[in-house]
Formats: sequence, structure tokens, C-alpha cells
Amino acid sequence: MRKSDLPAPTKGATPPAKPRKITKKVRAAIDALISGRAKTHEEAAAIAGCARESVSRALKRPEVLEEIRLQVERQLKGKTLARAAGKLDQLIDADSENVAFRATELALGLNGFQPPQRGTTVQTNVNVGWTIDLRTNADGPGQFQCDSACGGVIIDAEPVEQGGGLA
Repeated sequence: MRKSDLPAPTKGATPPAKPRKITKKVRAAIDALISGRAKTHEEAAAIAGCARESVSRALKRPEVLEEIRLQVERQLKGKTLARAAGKLDQLIDADSENVAFRATELALGLNGFQPPQRGTTVQTNVNVGWTIDLRTNADGPGQFQCDSACGGVIIDAEPVEQGGGLA
């Protein structure tokens, strides 16, 4: 394929920017932060032998953030995951029944065995409770009768006669 066979670039189009490389000093600062040797950007910069501002600026670049994400993922899937599994195994055999129960519950949950959910579940397609028809149209269902003696509207009921006493 020759260069002349390629389509001509459109006017005003800029080629995509190449991702910048991560310097050795920035990599050293990232390693110090991830390993826990440095707790702040200033400590990481001192370990790497560069300025704090350089580390802070570098930690905002997408390629550096991606490198951090990959290193954290590697660390979690490596020794940290194995250590966590070992600790969970120890906690299952703990003297405290509460700790042993919670560790067992977590281990089962991580393996797809979930306990029944607590609380009340209400399905949205079911009407729950009372339905009160407050329409004022006496021709439709739910006729309303008003008794001025009782001082209100009686819904779906016969008015009670006032006076005389009990029958």
C-alpha cells in the first residue's frame, strides 16, 4: 500500500494525540503510594526524587490514572486477595459466635448463597389498602349521601336516623 492510496485528511482535522509516557520518577511515586510507603503526594515525590507539583500534575493525566488502576487491580487480585481469603478462613473459626457467623455469612454470600432478604416487599402491581371514592357525581358508582345533621358526607352507607334512641 502506498501513501497515495490513503484518503486525504479532512481540512482542520488533527491527528489523535499519542499518550505520553510515564516517567521513571512518576512510576516510583505511584509505586510508593500504592505500596503504602507514602501517604501523601509530598512523601511520594520525596521517595521518587521529584517535586510534589510534578506528582500532583501527573496524577491527573489519564494514562497515569489508568496505570494506577491496573496496579491496584493487580495488587488486589494477587497477594491481597489471598491474604483476605486466609483472614476470612481464620474468622470463620473465631471464638466469638457473632464474628464466626458474620464471616460465614460473607463467605457464603461471595459464593452465591444469599440469605432471604429482610423487610417487607410490596409488589407495585398490587393495590394495597383502601380505595376511597370522593367523586361528587351522584349518578356514578359510589353514590354519596349527605346528611346535614351529621355534618359530613357519608360514603357508600345509609344515613343513621338522628334522635329517638336505640331501636
